[in-house]
Amino acid sequence: MAANPPPKSLSLSILVHSLTSQPDLALPMSLLTKLRHTPQAHPSLTPICTLLVSSYVKKGRLKDALKVYGWMLRPGCPCDDGVEKQKQKALFHVLVGGLCREGMVFEALRVLKDMVSGGLVVSGGLRQRVFRSLLREARVKEAQELDAALEFVGNGGGEGLKKVLDLLDQMIASWTE
Repeated sequence: MAANPPPKSLSLSILVHSLTSQPDLALPMSLLTKLRHTPQAHPSLTPICTLLVSSYVKKGRLKDALKVYGWMLRPGCPCDDGVEKQKQKALFHVLVGGLCREGMVFEALRVLKDMVSGGLVVSGGLRQRVFRSLLREARVKEAQELDAALEFVGNGGGEGLKKVLDLLDQMIASWTE
């Protein structure tokens, strides 16, 4: 086998499965850091991170999924620019959905805020999952307000984006008090 096989010859799904089966994040983070410092690999970073996050969510390792997501937000990371935000839509849906499903609503709201601030629209299914998660936390008023605001933005109400971000800021602040 060649020392540097062409990227197309590698099976990403097998690589991701192997990395996410490790007991810690040393190897996945090492790979991401190596790719970050390889400019030719920058277009592959977001898809690889999305696969890693998705795999960790499927395995119930949400804290590890959040750590990979946090790595993506580091300053200077090629994953954290406007163009890449559009590519991250699948990542946001998987992560927010998984966090809500497992009752980690506070963390889901923080990721949802990043999603909305990146200009991504929250789809109906994800919106409903967030809504039900807030209801499970007995946050009925906040659930109704956020759901209405997200629906308005989803229907093309661009000026409602600031309202959604303000609501999320208020909810996150009140959650930590």
